[in-house]
Amino acid sequence: MSSRARWKRQERETAKLTGGKRQPCIGKPAADVIGDTFTVEQKTRKSLPGWLTHAIDQAASAATDGKTPLVVLTEVSQGHKAKRYVLLRLEDWIDWHGTRC
Repeated sequence: MSSRARWKRQERETAKLTGGKRQPCIGKPAADVIGDTFTVEQKTRKSLPGWLTHAIDQAASAATDGKTPLVVLTEVSQGHKAKRYVLLRLEDWIDWHGTRC
């Protein structure tokens, strides 16, 4: 399977799992999947950095009593306000939001 076919397939699968609609690639910046509340930018890689998957696994291991594991990534640069990003497994997002994007 070509890399192009692989990412298109993942976009379709994400749209199906989240109840959103996949947007065709038209050469302009646009979300890959559109829902009623969320827009999704799908990124497909053969593997993710080890430190990132370790952080996800660590959050999942610590999530007890039905809590949702969450990773917060922070970009810090001197003289600039910190930028924070939230990462969670899609399965956990679906458990939290349901299948309506």
